[in-house]
Amino acid sequence: MKKILSFAIVALAVILNLYLYFPETQILGDPNDNIFQYSLVNRTNWVWENYGCPISLACLPNLVDHNVTYWAEGYALPFYYSHLPQIVIVASHKLLIYPLTSLIGQAVSLFEYYNWTKYLLLALFPLPVFLALRIAGFTPIVSAVVAILASHYSTDGLYGIDPPSFLWRGYGLTSQLYAMTFMPLALAYSFKSFKTAGLVNKNTLLAVLFLVLTTAGHLGMGIISLIFISPFIFLDLNKRQLLARLKKLMFIFFALIFILSYWIIPILLYNNYHIISFWDPLWKFDSYGWYETAKQFLAGQTFDWQRAPVITYLTLFGFFLILLDTNMFVFALAFSVMMLLYFGRTTWGGLIDLVPGLSDFHLHRFIVGVHIGSLFLIAGTVNGFLHLFNQIADGLKKRYPRLEPEFPQVRFLPQVLFLTVSAVIFYLTAGQTFKYNSLNSRWIGEANSAYRYDEKNFQNMLSYLKNLPATRIYAGRPGNWGHDFRLGSSQIYMLLSVFGMDITQFLPETWSMMSENDQNFDERVAADYGLLNSRYIVAPENKNFPPEAKLTKEFGPFKVFEVPTGGWFEVVTSPMFVETGKTDFINIVHLWHRGYPRTWKMHPLISVDKNPYIPEGMERRIKMVNEVTYEENGAEKNIFSDFPFVFPESTPSGRLISEKVDKQTYSADVEVPAGCRSCFIMFKSSYHPNWRTYLDGAETEKFAVFPYYVAVKAPPGRHRIEVVHRPMPLKVFLLILEITAALSLVIYKLKPRR
Repeated sequence: MKKILSFAIVALAVILNLYLYFPETQILGDPNDNIFQYSLVNRTNWVWENYGCPISLACLPNLVDHNVTYWAEGYALPFYYSHLPQIVIVASHKLLIYPLTSLIGQAVSLFEYYNWTKYLLLALFPLPVFLALRIAGFTPIVSAVVAILASHYSTDGLYGIDPPSFLWRGYGLTSQLYAMTFMPLALAYSFKSFKTAGLVNKNTLLAVLFLVLTTAGHLGMGIISLIFISPFIFLDLNKRQLLARLKKLMFIFFALIFILSYWIIPILLYNNYHIISFWDPLWKFDSYGWYETAKQFLAGQTFDWQRAPVITYLTLFGFFLILLDTNMFVFALAFSVMMLLYFGRTTWGGLIDLVPGLSDFHLHRFIVGVHIGSLFLIAGTVNGFLHLFNQIADGLKKRYPRLEPEFPQVRFLPQVLFLTVSAVIFYLTAGQTFKYNSLNSRWIGEANSAYRYDEKNFQNMLSYLKNLPATRIYAGRPGNWGHDFRLGSSQIYMLLSVFGMDITQFLPETWSMMSENDQNFDERVAADYGLLNSRYIVAPENKNFPPEAKLTKEFGPFKVFEVPTGGWFEVVTSPMFVETGKTDFINIVHLWHRGYPRTWKMHPLISVDKNPYIPEGMERRIKMVNEVTYEENGAEKNIFSDFPFVFPESTPSGRLISEKVDKQTYSADVEVPAGCRSCFIMFKSSYHPNWRTYLDGAETEKFAVFPYYVAVKAPPGRHRIEVVHRPMPLKVFLLILEITAALSLVIYKLKPRR
């Protein structure tokens, strides 16, 4: 009976979520991070269609390592960012969903399918919570009650497991949702593994599996999960058992790293090309500090924003109850660790950087560890309620022996009390969720109506733009008229990237080497369009654009302007070299951008490597010490008070004869002027080691030049240059190694034993 009731509660939780979140399947345009997330899916789909997937040998390497051209002058996002969810979505759509739905005449588009996947993951979240609590050892009824509460956390945009983190009205953190789906199971199986004897057992393998899935969904959530399970080694203080559990923890760590080594190892080796941006608020990196975190917790804002602090008190009581439970107390320890790390660098300073992986991490995201950890503590409180009500019933039976014979229904008293209290708790928590979702549903409908009003004009404009030569597009930015230039509730600069257009001045990610420098753009200056190869402007009207910008086409409220630009390649001089850290070049590039050296096409070479290769013939070499100070010949100088550049002999008169874009290959015929000793051919895309450069058919050394583009040295004369983005050989090797190891293990397991 209790099991049936438990399943009914979980089913109710899921059905309620399916109803509340259904408007998410009807979205036409997003106003949040889902623009970024779906654009990655769309780019993965582009790779699938252009690299012979699923049978071509070029398919898998390019799926896991390709250039995303949409923002910040291009970036190898899958090199650093989670990509397996995008591959799964595209593969399942191409191989299963689209063919099946086409057969019945209701073909589901990739965008519709993407919306359905995140809708179902969010609606089904009570299921992994229920299963995780059961695996950890809680009763079915306790697990079910906590599972229904798991979808009703409430914060004021703290990026936790609360619905606003994922919904249309909220933040669209779909990558976090992918990880969050598996995270409770990863923690529960890890706990069970540490309680089971033997280094490798079924629970250990399942722990590794779900930790891998969590990490593949969101690397940050994987780091949080690994830190969360570390206190599990203290299930008891028996030295022998402690050592055995420590070995098991190391096995889990190394197993995860090996399985994802094709991704993790290159990240560690090439972290210099994954910058920490000035445009990201400091609180993301440093979190809020102990005082603000404690204040938020005690005020109920960590779990119960705009309602009674019900989950806050359930968590607090559960912490002490679990702490006294000899079987479960490690969950209280893990929760404490999450809370301490959530204090962030604001409290711990540089000490927190001693924890591997946290130096560049957005520490405020430890709120997810706090929220997921609280589920196990709430289970302790709910279990305490059940135990209390059983004691009350037993006490009544002892005091009134004739009560049960005369009123047999009294045996159901604990269950009635438990369900009544659970219903009251649910009522107090769910109201805020209903309120939030009612507006979410209404606003999606209103946004869709506004979207449809000009959708035809927008689609006609897209068709026009896609038939033009490949270039970047400027459609405003968040800080100017672009913010109010929309289709429905989505800014045009956001929507263009969703439809596969390369844009500038919108930064949904700030990790590209060009993320900082991209923002030096001035829409009134024609040369800035040339520097970014942004030939077309999409705007509601002429917003004081340069005189060179000419109106070429109108589509209702959408006007397309063209600005003459030189193309993807340009001949520049690079007579000096700048060494820098990845956070130290923002000001010197800005100074260059606004100064005469840039006007004269003098683009210094720049490197973030520790021991960079410096070509011969450099007239000047400086090393940035911080954002404003540089070192030269043993003396420290200031970039603003001391001129840090050189004057070129002349402005190079190079000529771009022709150019071509084919998939991830950019090629051109370029003429370098006679007598130019320090001429380079610059390719206007963000520098990354994945780029391969060829001059006149031979592979040649590539360099980075201001603002942080790819360049190759070229002697005077006419040249054929080709710049190709290819998956990193190390990543391909590790991928092959992992696949070989996996197949070998399967063959070994299937091989009959004698």
